[in-house]
Amino acid sequence: MKTNDWNEAEVNRAEKTWGHKTPQYTIDMFEFAIDDCKSWLDLGCGFGRFLEYLDNTLPDPDYIGYDSSPDMVERIQERFPIYSPRIFVHDITTPINNAQESIICSAVLIHITLADQDKVLNNIKAINPKSIAFDINSPSEKWLLKGEHFERFIRGSQGNFRMTWQSHYDFTKKIIKMFDNYSLTTKFYKVRTNRHKVLYLLRRK
Repeated sequence: MKTNDWNEAEVNRAEKTWGHKTPQYTIDMFEFAIDDCKSWLDLGCGFGRFLEYLDNTLPDPDYIGYDSSPDMVERIQERFPIYSPRIFVHDITTPINNAQESIICSAVLIHITLADQDKVLNNIKAINPKSIAFDINSPSEKWLLKGEHFERFIRGSQGNFRMTWQSHYDFTKKIIKMFDNYSLTTKFYKVRTNRHKVLYLLRRK
């Protein structure tokens, strides 16, 4: 079953549903990403929530955006034409071509398989940026036995859509081991009963 096809219909649905919302966990991630950094790589830039934040916060930010969806890239380029040459169609499970001080990966890992998550994380590690920020969805541990995960498929405009929920306990152990030259801060936000958004904020030591 094909999932997570960010075609034009899905882009429209997602932008209408949550594209302009700025929950506290999004604000906290963005604020961390700009702290003490002067260039940014946005992995899975979507229709430009982080770029909009940067553009409203800093003068002429050094920004690069990647997204695997041509429809997403077209949308962000329409919204921010001045940045159009710095936004690329790029599968983030493949190696990164641009090294920036800060890498942000907002609301991306929550839509891909655990195997693809590992590919993205290893690509980030290879760049060794100054700071890294990403997030996962995690149910309460009583809902999720250690070592397990589940995927929930929601109905999208063109079919089913993947949402990955996983143990923050196991994921945190993996991150600590993988990024041992970084200091790690995690933040938890309740999004619904027994389900949380977890931020991972890493700063190179």
